[in-house]
Amino acid sequence: CIALRNLADQLMASHGAVIRRLEVPDADAVNCHALSPDEQTLAVCPDSEEVHIFELRGDQYEHTAKLSKHSQRVTGLAWSCHGRLVSVSEDRTAYVWERTDDDIGWKSVLVELKAGRAATCAAWAPNGERFAVGLSSRDTAICYYEPLVKCWVAMKVGRSKAAINAVSWHPTSQFLATGSTDCSYVVYNVNEELMLPSPRENFGQPEVTEAASAWINSIAFSANGSVLAFACQDSTVRFKDLTGGPQAPVDVVRWRGLPFLRLGFVGNQQLVACGFDNTPVLFQQRDGAWHAVGSLDAIQSSHASPAAVSIAGRRDSFTEAQSRFGGNQPGSSGGVSKAGLARIPSLHTNTITSLCLLTGSRFSTSGLDGQVIVWELT
Repeated sequence: CIALRNLADQLMASHGAVIRRLEVPDADAVNCHALSPDEQTLAVCPDSEEVHIFELRGDQYEHTAKLSKHSQRVTGLAWSCHGRLVSVSEDRTAYVWERTDDDIGWKSVLVELKAGRAATCAAWAPNGERFAVGLSSRDTAICYYEPLVKCWVAMKVGRSKAAINAVSWHPTSQFLATGSTDCSYVVYNVNEELMLPSPRENFGQPEVTEAASAWINSIAFSANGSVLAFACQDSTVRFKDLTGGPQAPVDVVRWRGLPFLRLGFVGNQQLVACGFDNTPVLFQQRDGAWHAVGSLDAIQSSHASPAAVSIAGRRDSFTEAQSRFGGNQPGSSGGVSKAGLARIPSLHTNTITSLCLLTGSRFSTSGLDGQVIVWELT
C-alpha cells in the first residue's frame, strides 16, 4: 500500500495538460513536425515530400503555405532561434527556409549537403548559427552559412558503422551528440572557433564514446548540459551524468512497454519520451537516480487512480506488444487490434514519430494518426 501510494503521489505531482490539438487536414500521418519557439508557426510533413506551414490565429492553427522543393519524403524539420526552418529529406537534400515580404511568403536557401545517402534528422545549434544533419551515409554534416556563395555549406564529422538516427546539440553549441544504428553514441567537439574559417586539428574530435545494447532512436542533453540521455530500441532510456567524466556510469531505466522513438528534457530533472506506445511518458530524477513515472495521457484522462492505471498498463504490456507485432489470433489481419487500442488511454491513436521542445515546460508531439498536440507539464 505504501508503494502504491508513493507511486500515485509521484504521478500526480507532474502531469500533462493539453494546450492545443490539431488534426492536420488531408493527412493520414505526420512523420515529422517543428513548432517555432514562440509557438506561432507550425511546420508539418504529412509523410510526403511537402512541408505544410500553419500559423496560429487565436487559439487555432490555420494553413498558410506549402513548401515544395524536395523530391522524396521529408525526414526532419527544425526551427532556429532566428526563425529559420531547415528541412531534410530522403532525396539527400536540405533547404533552409526564410520568410519574405512577397505573396509567396517563403524563400529557400540551398544547402551544399554533399550527402551520398538519405538524410535522417536535423537540429539547429542553440545559438542558431549552425545546424547538424544526420545521414544514412554514416556521418554527420555540420552546416554553416557561407556569404561568398550565398548558401549553407556542410562540413562532415565522425564516421559510424551504420546510419545516424539522432543528433542533439549541447546548450553551449560547442558539442554535438549523435546516436546510430550501430548501437553506439558519440559526443563530438564541434567548437565554432575550431571550425571556421578553416577546420583545425581538434575539430570533430570525439569526447565521449559508448556502446548501447540496441540501436539508438533518439538522444538529448539536459537543459544545463550536465546529463545526456538516449532511447534505445530495447525499450530502455539511458542517462549519463557528464559531470563524472567520459567514464561515468550509465543509469539504465527499462520501460515495460514498447520502444521510444523520441525524447527530450523538460528542464534538468524531467524527461519526456514517446514512440510506439502512442503516449508521452514522463521520467524524473529523484534521490540521484532516474525513474519512469508513467504515461502523461493516463494521468490526464483516466478516472481511475494513477496507481491503478500504471499497474494495469504493466500487466497488459505483453498483451499489447503481442497484438501489435504479429501475436494476433489465427484469422486476424495483423497489426494493432481494436481491443489493444482500447486498453491504451492515449490521445494519439498511433505511433508518435516526432517531439519538439518548447519554452518553459511545454512540448509538442505528432504521430502517424495525423495529429499534432501541444502539451504542458504542470
